[in-house]
Amino acid sequence: MEKEKNIFFKNHGKINLSRNKNTQSYKYYKLGIKFYKNIHPNKFYKRNDDGTFEPKKYEEQLKLLNKIFISFKTAEYYFTKVITEYPESEWTDDAKEKIKLLKKLYKSYENINIEENNKIIDNNKFVKEMGLKIL
Repeated sequence: MEKEKNIFFKNHGKINLSRNKNTQSYKYYKLGIKFYKNIHPNKFYKRNDDGTFEPKKYEEQLKLLNKIFISFKTAEYYFTKVITEYPESEWTDDAKEKIKLLKKLYKSYENINIEENNKIIDNNKFVKEMGLKIL
């Protein structure tokens, strides 16, 4: 096995160390992703068995909104660290894309009126209202 490994390196050159998931750029990227996941709009709703979404209670939504806005800034902080401190990292391009998405989502959250958020909506309408796309 060791001989095969040496032949591989001899024929293919050096390993690209940026692909190592133990690098600092990857650790920052994963932290950004951790906070990015907190931003999903489904946090405001509970899903019913019929596929509709029902808003959570007002007080709970206020707490969630605060957590989400903190997550916006924290995710942006870590993605920016990847971009500025590790511009050659394989994670840099995706970090840039995530920041673009954060800005778009931030605008959506600025327009949320929790006091008027008391209706049940279906999944397609929910996605459309949040300005998201189903992949």
